[in-house]
Amino acid sequence: MIIKKLAVPFINEKLLQQVEHCYIATAAISEGGFDFIRTRIPTKTKMEILTGLEMPTSPTVLQRIWRNYQGRITLNIYTRNDFHANVYIFDLPYRKSVAFVGSGHLTLEGIKDSEELFYKISDAKEIENLKSWFIGYYEFAQPLTEALIAEYEWRYPLMKQRDHASRLEKQQFLALTTAGFSWDQIKFKHQYFKKEDYLALSSSNAHLTTPDLHAGRTSVQNKFIALHELIKNDLRKLGLHTNSDPESIVSSTDPANHPDSQLRRMWLCYGRNASGLKKYDEATTLVDTMHVQIMLGQKDVSIYLVAGAPRKGKVDREYFKSSMNDVEYRKQTFKLLSGLGAGYWIEVACERKNTDTFPTEEALWEFTKADQWMYFDFIIGRNYTPDALEISSENIAPSIVKELDKLSLVLQHMKAPDQL
Repeated sequence: MIIKKLAVPFINEKLLQQVEHCYIATAAISEGGFDFIRTRIPTKTKMEILTGLEMPTSPTVLQRIWRNYQGRITLNIYTRNDFHANVYIFDLPYRKSVAFVGSGHLTLEGIKDSEELFYKISDAKEIENLKSWFIGYYEFAQPLTEALIAEYEWRYPLMKQRDHASRLEKQQFLALTTAGFSWDQIKFKHQYFKKEDYLALSSSNAHLTTPDLHAGRTSVQNKFIALHELIKNDLRKLGLHTNSDPESIVSSTDPANHPDSQLRRMWLCYGRNASGLKKYDEATTLVDTMHVQIMLGQKDVSIYLVAGAPRKGKVDREYFKSSMNDVEYRKQTFKLLSGLGAGYWIEVACERKNTDTFPTEEALWEFTKADQWMYFDFIIGRNYTPDALEISSENIAPSIVKELDKLSLVLQHMKAPDQL
């Protein structure tokens, strides 16, 4: 029997509540996927899990299994080759068993959210064959140890960053080539940024430095400088300042000065004034600390509050993380983010969620706990499509001031008091 969503028999048939022993082989494990099964099976049920570490698996899951479930849950790591199998075998009462073989990992995406395919097996002989297959790999795998977890914790952020970057590139590619998107259907007559501005930042040209591309990028740079002149006085009143170097008001037109030497975005950046930066860290620059950006990408205009990039913003991010332990601070954070309005999202540790999807401040707090200043971006922002009324030539300046007025309140709330 074909199963599209593994969560369906798990929930509708109350399958997990009947499990007496389970064997899971999977390519990746997330906290959500692990808890989906762990919280539904009986407390005395034993779990044997086999995985590889080629795909990002939450180190928190490994820690929890090691520290809290020894004797009940065991996990082995297969290291002899890449391991991409996904098999779920459950022993049920009265010597019955059921198994599922398919594409979904032990994650919420693999179990219920993504488009996966499983085949349900009830034949006793086939299930015994699957168990023999599982045991063969399980016994030749490495047991989970504290040393293994410690080493993996160090490598995991880099793995997750690569996976996140790959997914973003795919999303961008698909957004530009599918779902009926067409530049010719967009009316640019009244828009501040034109079609050629977006095309100057296309992926296919991101690493090139031809005269035509330089001219296109310089045109974008000049538009940003003109926009800066329109909004600078309002932003100064909000406590938002440009880099003290007048040559650095707008990001570079040279791909060599961008990540991976590829120019896919250009931006304006505002943050602390010079005295604030000196108090923060004399060796730092504006973009190292908490700041806001107005950014042009390949198919959108974005407004970002960047709480920190990898290895940057330690003081502010650790202040925010510790402050979220306070009930009143959490309530104020939730109120400020809810007040941003529709369209805003928050990105923590490569995971992005719309700010209006958090039902309570506790849910928001749980999400932000994943932040690690050494490894990940922490961003709050929103995006505008090329034809959005808010970024027309007439509206772009007041629209940006309005949004940065709201974001400046969040910025003041999040950054450490002695860094103001």
